[in-house]
Amino acid sequence: MSVPHARWLAALAIAGCAASPAAPVEGASPLTDPCAPLASLDADYEALARRVGAATWFSYAGGAAGETAEDPAEVRAAFGPLFERAAPVLAACGAATADPATAREVELWNRCALAWRLDADPEAVRLRVELERRVNEHIFERDGVRYSRADLSRLARDDDERRRLLALELRGDLHRAVLDDTRRLVEIRRRAAAAFGGGTYADLLLAAQGVPPERLDPLLDELERRTRDAWEAVLVRARAAAGLAPDAPVRSTDLPWLFDKLGDVPDERWPKERAWPAVVETLADLGIEIESLPLVRVEGDFGYGGQTIAVAIPDDVRMMINPLPGSRIWGTLLHETGHALQAVYTDVPRGMRKGYEWLAGATAPAYAEGMAELFGLLIGRREFLERRTDLTPEERERFGTVWRARALLGLRAHLVDLAVERSLYAEGADADAVEREATRRYLGAERPGDAPPTWAATAFLAAYPCYRQNYVLADLIAAQIHRALADRFGRDWLANPEVGAFLREALWRDGETREWTERVRAATGADLSVEALLELLAEPAPPPATGAP
Repeated sequence: MSVPHARWLAALAIAGCAASPAAPVEGASPLTDPCAPLASLDADYEALARRVGAATWFSYAGGAAGETAEDPAEVRAAFGPLFERAAPVLAACGAATADPATAREVELWNRCALAWRLDADPEAVRLRVELERRVNEHIFERDGVRYSRADLSRLARDDDERRRLLALELRGDLHRAVLDDTRRLVEIRRRAAAAFGGGTYADLLLAAQGVPPERLDPLLDELERRTRDAWEAVLVRARAAAGLAPDAPVRSTDLPWLFDKLGDVPDERWPKERAWPAVVETLADLGIEIESLPLVRVEGDFGYGGQTIAVAIPDDVRMMINPLPGSRIWGTLLHETGHALQAVYTDVPRGMRKGYEWLAGATAPAYAEGMAELFGLLIGRREFLERRTDLTPEERERFGTVWRARALLGLRAHLVDLAVERSLYAEGADADAVEREATRRYLGAERPGDAPPTWAATAFLAAYPCYRQNYVLADLIAAQIHRALADRFGRDWLANPEVGAFLREALWRDGETREWTERVRAATGADLSVEALLELLAEPAPPPATGAP
């Protein structure tokens, strides 16, 4: 069992959720099992989680056969009465049980209860759902021309500086459209956290996700420090490839374009129709027949690159894929497949231990994203490129160079996102100024002086608050597991059908029965560190010179 974060325990006590021997189970005699009502509560919880999943999917892609539309905000609101009913049961059971599995379940319930209370205000529930819908359905338009998110991706990489700035301005339009309601939601959350004490909304929510600041910040600080030189070297190479001076100023709008100048492989070398077969073939080599699993996959233009929704774990899992150009859809499919596999191979009896994502505390997002990146990172591995693409050796080498550069960009851009989001919940911070300063600090780039802020132009702030650091942790987790797989199965582990069985048993089967840090330690033999990812992102040494004396 893990020991909950001290700040978390204090907030639980204030919320009335912490175990207390003085709190009896309503209607139960002293001779009854105080934990017995958990079974009924769990059934109600899972039924509600499934309804939220179906309603969320409906908002993206329409309903499946036999489903009717429900308002996600109204469904979410039903968690409140459920946690009110659960409070005395959790108090009595937590004080009485000596069973580790039951104690873990009580811990998850308590985490969810506090996380729910942080967002339980009816207006917060409404704004959360409404903002996600508005971001996903936003139409990017300028001078009568409409742009999809794939179009914005292309604009950001265009040789014409004006078109690159247009991509930023279009996102600025979305930022302005949702800014007032985003600030309103943030203020409601700040007040809720202040009522509990023990830290900001961000502090409490990070703890609910299993990454309290004292665990998270040292890892991120070390990763930032130890990738700084590599990132500066990438910028130097990119400037040279674009014909700029080594110390030429870089604007934030230049970064995607500069990275293309490093020699990326053209989009047409990544045929979309080959992406899913490549996933299927890769998994088959690992002993996983994905086409036989309960998985639905559709495409659409919405606010994320992809989204996997486990409507009913493990029997109903659905993937929504944004058809971004080139290697991006390959990477997205690999990533979302990792999410899907974790869900369909979860095999635990209780809903609270299955890892439904709808409440912070019910799952460990860093671990869930790590399971996605377990496959998402494959696109950067030479062995995958050799097996699944038609790229030439020169193209594979070129893509590997750009992929490592983009991985560094992604890691450091998420540090920008995290700095901005945490500032929103801090007293007196200016998010616009933090966005400019964090862009300068972590990316070595300046936002154009006349560029609009864009930090609110995302569904994450409303629907997945304090989430994006999990993508950084995910790469750490996935890289460490890759290294452990190579140690256990050999360098050619991508062709070993025993790997799938290991992943199912070591990483997926028992859901949230164990804390995510324990699962990583058991599977890899070590606590999470930055070492494996740094090794993966390091530029390969040049081949030794031949013919030299």
